[in-house]
Amino acid sequence: METDSYASGGWVLLLRVLSEQVYMSEHAAPVPDRGIRPPGDLNPRQDPPLDFIDRPLHQMEPSDYQVLGYISGLEVHQQLLTDSKLFCRCPAGRKATEVDAAVLRRMRPTLSELGEYDGTALMEFKTRKEVVYLLERSTVCTYEMDDAPPFHIDEAAVRVAIELALLCNMSLVSELHVMRKQYLDGSIPTGFQRTAMVGLTGSIPFRVPELGVDRELRIRQLSLEEDSCREVSDVGHRITFRTDRLGTPLTEVVTEPELLTPLELQAGGRLVARVARATRKVRRGPGAARQDVNVSVAGGRRIEIKGIHHHRGLPLLAHNEAFRQLNLLRLRAELQRRELDPSALALPDPGLPWELSDLIMDATDLLANTGHRPLRRAVERGETACAVRLPGFGGLLDHPVQPGATFVRELAERVRVIACPPHRPFLTYSDTGHADLSKRHWRQLARSLGAAAGDAVVVVWAAMDDAATAAREILTRAAEAFVGVPAETRQALRDGTTGFERILPGPDRMYPDTDTPPVPISDSVVAEVAGGRGETPWAREERYLRLGLGEVAARRLASSPWADLFDELAPAAGSPARQLSTALELRLPFHSRKHGLSRADVLPSAARLEPLVRALEQGALLPYALHPALDEALGDPDRPVGRILASYRPLSADDASPAATIQAVVSRSHLLDGKPPEVVLRWAMGEVLRPWRGRLDPHQVERALADALGARVTTAEAMT
Repeated sequence: METDSYASGGWVLLLRVLSEQVYMSEHAAPVPDRGIRPPGDLNPRQDPPLDFIDRPLHQMEPSDYQVLGYISGLEVHQQLLTDSKLFCRCPAGRKATEVDAAVLRRMRPTLSELGEYDGTALMEFKTRKEVVYLLERSTVCTYEMDDAPPFHIDEAAVRVAIELALLCNMSLVSELHVMRKQYLDGSIPTGFQRTAMVGLTGSIPFRVPELGVDRELRIRQLSLEEDSCREVSDVGHRITFRTDRLGTPLTEVVTEPELLTPLELQAGGRLVARVARATRKVRRGPGAARQDVNVSVAGGRRIEIKGIHHHRGLPLLAHNEAFRQLNLLRLRAELQRRELDPSALALPDPGLPWELSDLIMDATDLLANTGHRPLRRAVERGETACAVRLPGFGGLLDHPVQPGATFVRELAERVRVIACPPHRPFLTYSDTGHADLSKRHWRQLARSLGAAAGDAVVVVWAAMDDAATAAREILTRAAEAFVGVPAETRQALRDGTTGFERILPGPDRMYPDTDTPPVPISDSVVAEVAGGRGETPWAREERYLRLGLGEVAARRLASSPWADLFDELAPAAGSPARQLSTALELRLPFHSRKHGLSRADVLPSAARLEPLVRALEQGALLPYALHPALDEALGDPDRPVGRILASYRPLSADDASPAATIQAVVSRSHLLDGKPPEVVLRWAMGEVLRPWRGRLDPHQVERALADALGARVTTAEAMT
């Protein structure tokens, strides 16, 4: 799938063309040649399985996704752990808490180097957004506000990006050429993001035994770029950002579109994250890493789901997007069956739409006395209510698209994002709209618009200019239904569905940055970085497998923040290594949550834990005592480790005190007479082990209790 990281012009445009050709040739038969080269973001299969029954994620098999023609890829963004931002010397990674100044701006699109406007930029311009930036003196400077040229690119960030590219076995560029990528959503005050290609065409081992995956995951490219602002609020035509995160160095790793199920997609995201963490030079925590997901099915096209901050929700989002595309293709088929003409929805530009087309009318006066409270209040505020007729769309606005969502939500999302009505709700429609408007009002609207029985009517209300924009967007999105799946960027919603965010960007948004000279990447720098690069996750996993860890445990440990601590402690292979791995995985996160610290900050020194590990290896600390002993070592750092070990000195079930405890418990076991023997034994085990936690071998206790309880039962039966 084509990614938005490709620019027009020069070798970058050539790379884009070659990548699309590879994509079309490797994944399926190409679209039939009709004399016009198809868009590069189309799924190579154009035979949608319209009769495939919608199913929930847990009922799907890999073969089902193959029938769907499902393919997906990732764009993984990872903040780098540097002291400074990428193009200035402001501190990176500091969260602002104060506001020293605010800046108000409005964005306007600019021409690309080929003299064309990017569609996304034009869409953002239509929103007429006012952008407010909240500034704190210690985290921002005049560069971020576009009042000063960029500084030299941060060398530490370049080195981390090179290291990550080497870990992904990528071909490095000989020079960094900084490009400008347009962003008119206000997230970057300059209106563009500076980004530079670092590496191309790499691969990493992709082995997930539980999914039957054992192959290479190809990496298309790796870029180094500056992060955007942090959104604070977005209401109506005003959006507010904080600029503390702005300019933080981050890498973007783009995979090839060869993740063939949603679970593979999740595993691929986790793998790329593990590779980045292997450098030990990336930020952790909320917002430090996020991924964009590219999804398409047969007959559809690449849809990008933006800014997903976690991996656990990836499968459901990708699954729902796959069926959203399939349902939009079913809608297209129904429109074709009805022999409708998309040109009937065309609207002249510019001007108020209700003055230009008989498909739209100003219905403010007609609906002034409506019983629908949101609409009546809008009219009282002086807003405009307009009605839009969609010829032949009768019954289609309730066509299911996503779980809990129908096609009318596609229209409402366009209105919400582009027209920016500040109040909710702002739209109703005729298919199920009788609960909102009276039958009399629907009849009057249909008569005024000349609507036939098979038409649909949508009513939208907002300020006059916004209502005009909303009416145009409703017609535009309805016309796109004849295409099937429009090229969009979508946002992830909490329920696992997606919402419209903007038109999918194209190559026209990219152009060279004339303020930044090329940065040579010398062989000596590459050799220096290669000599100090971290161990790859797959090499680390192999080493942990040789220590006796299972595949899942080895994978989890290799990507954990305490992997270096585990290596410093150097446990013996076999049981000690497995027990230490489990103890660290369970107890360190517990103490992190308990004390409100990051998992990296809660890590103790290896010297603090080494006596526990050596005692475990020598049998002076039973495996059952490792967890409580580790808790004490972490929870009370001033207590000497020797005293902790003394309190967990192993005892035998034959020792006087444990033996007395066993006899006391056996003497009370008559309280459970009539219970199954295994229930009595389980109760007795708990009673004996509780006061001797970690000091007794449960197997010895079990044998002693079984003998003692068996003797008591035999005696009781004889007396009976």
